[in-house]
Amino acid sequence: MAITLAQLMNGIKQAESSGRYNIVNPIGAVGAYQIMKANIPEWTKQALGHSMTWQQFRDSPSAQDKVAEFKIGGFFKKYGAEGAAAMWLSGQPDPNHVASDGSITVRQYVDKVIKLGGGTPSKNTTSAGVPGMAAMTPDETAESYGFVQGLFNSNPELKKLFDQAVKGQWTAQKFQASLRDTKWFKTHSQTERDFITLQFGDPATANQKLKQARDQAITAAAAMGIKISPAINNQITAAAYNIAAKGWTDGELKNYLGQYVVFKPGAHPGGQAGQDLDTLQQFSYQMGIKNSDSWYQTQLQNIERGASTLEDAQQALRKQAQTLFPTWSKQIEGGQTVQDLASPYMQSMATILEVNPGSLNLFDPTIKKALQYKDPKTGANTAQPIWSFENTLRNDARWKQTKNAQDSVMQNAHQVLSDFGLVF
Repeated sequence: MAITLAQLMNGIKQAESSGRYNIVNPIGAVGAYQIMKANIPEWTKQALGHSMTWQQFRDSPSAQDKVAEFKIGGFFKKYGAEGAAAMWLSGQPDPNHVASDGSITVRQYVDKVIKLGGGTPSKNTTSAGVPGMAAMTPDETAESYGFVQGLFNSNPELKKLFDQAVKGQWTAQKFQASLRDTKWFKTHSQTERDFITLQFGDPATANQKLKQARDQAITAAAAMGIKISPAINNQITAAAYNIAAKGWTDGELKNYLGQYVVFKPGAHPGGQAGQDLDTLQQFSYQMGIKNSDSWYQTQLQNIERGASTLEDAQQALRKQAQTLFPTWSKQIEGGQTVQDLASPYMQSMATILEVNPGSLNLFDPTIKKALQYKDPKTGANTAQPIWSFENTLRNDARWKQTKNAQDSVMQNAHQVLSDFGLVF
């Protein structure tokens, strides 16, 4: 008994998934009719006028029915019910073809579909072919395997496999099984394989995804302080591909771009890297530490990549300061800066030598020597008493030029004269 297209579609749906729209099998067949992921963007565009991702397709029963009606309907008009069922399984329209997917022959599958659709399976079990059937083109054969011919032609390994499949009239299932053993399959994730197939099957959509990914990479790079220039163009292009094809997360994108955070002596990066550099250099100054530009660049790259944090870099500076000023190790570990600890010495030095307090810093040899003071008797690291530091300052050649020194000399002279009974 002949069956209608609607009955045929129902038979295929029941044979493929028992009518379940939300299933995805291990080889990437999606939905009630088990359509390969790689076919979904192109087939949805053909049937619906716009491309869908396989996840969107999985979640839309109406889209699945419309796409199935479009594709199966085309086979139905060309080959009839049995030929269409054979095409859906094996990619060729002969219901009596000897091919098998390993669990069911084409004939068995066609009979099952016809029966589930409410029809009566044919008793013709000879392999006579389908009258009037036109030979499939390479594009049609590739499509029956869930791919497009352009992809196979672009890769010698895939081209060889495809030619073998065409010659041996493999079923889609057999082709997929062999495909999983190829180097190409094993070295590309499912996400990347889907995108590569999209590039050949629907290049406009693939290019749109790449453009969006490129915009995302440029925005992220600028925010990190990376100057967008011709020199960084290749890195942006690589990042865009990995976002679109491999599904890179924001963290993976930052990890990749962070290695290109660079700055030259006298230059200053912008964005987040510039802010972090300002913070680190200010903290270094407060700790009395001088590091090379390469040290700061390495820290910034690690921070922007997410390999470390700003706090990690600041802790490294604390460790350096503890080594340089061992007397104050506990205070530094407790959160004080070396600049805080040096404040009393700086105040005394500014007063006694009559210098601008703002001109003093931790790199002044006199201040640095006071912070690295050792007990003259034991040689142990210790805090220099303020009175001792002030005496040291009064022996400094600079002190003799101060008004304090001149007043002190005059005062001593007056005292001597006074002792001799001379009064001015």
